[in-house]
Amino acid sequence: MITEFIETLKPKLAELENHQLYGHIQSINDLQLFMDRHVYAVFDFMSLTKALQNELAPSGGIWTMPKSNKLARFINEIVLCEESDELPSGEFISHFEMYCRAMAEVKANSDLPLAFIHYVSEHGLKNALNEFDIPKCSRTFMDSTFATLKAGRIHEIAASFCFGREKCIPIMFQTLLDQMNISEKDAPTFHYYLKRHIEVDGESHGPLALNMIEHLCGNDKVKWKEALNAANSSIDNRIQFWDEVLIDIQKDSIV
Repeated sequence: MITEFIETLKPKLAELENHQLYGHIQSINDLQLFMDRHVYAVFDFMSLTKALQNELAPSGGIWTMPKSNKLARFINEIVLCEESDELPSGEFISHFEMYCRAMAEVKANSDLPLAFIHYVSEHGLKNALNEFDIPKCSRTFMDSTFATLKAGRIHEIAASFCFGREKCIPIMFQTLLDQMNISEKDAPTFHYYLKRHIEVDGESHGPLALNMIEHLCGNDKVKWKEALNAANSSIDNRIQFWDEVLIDIQKDSIV
């Protein structure tokens, strides 16, 4: 089933790989605009991850055995990496904070997403979205992610996580590295962030994410169909997100 699943999604994944956005990030100003929008996708990825952790490796006052030790290990490794990755310096940092640090390095507005996250922790996501002036394309992308989470069907969340993130991120980020005109000297932390995700998602997290879908869908044809719909939707939402970011960059270059 998973082989057929992947074959069905290949055209959409190719569309992401060949998106025009990557080649349009040609200046620090372009990169700033891209990062101001993309940082919120870094945030909502963590929410997908936490939803999966709650299902596969639940935490509470009383311990119970995970349904799959292999998948519990997988999701806990993802959370460990996302929340407390180790930099070459030996410092531990979440990938969201790493991204914000990369933003500050190129003088993008890293204060806004950091303030947004602090507000979410104190007042909730809905209030934060009402309080902060989030770019429209970022808000639309987050809305699609949280709609999947609100539905709460774990096999759909897993499909969105796998194909909207883990399987497509190495493809997208490698193309971005190849085509953008921003050197490692100009944006060292951003380059490190991209290379780190290409490494961990491509070599280990992506294949394990496929195993997760197989485990959650099993032999249930309805679940496989729902998972495929969720995967298609997540990739479509990413393409739309990139389309809108590209439009913003093109408009900004005209001004």
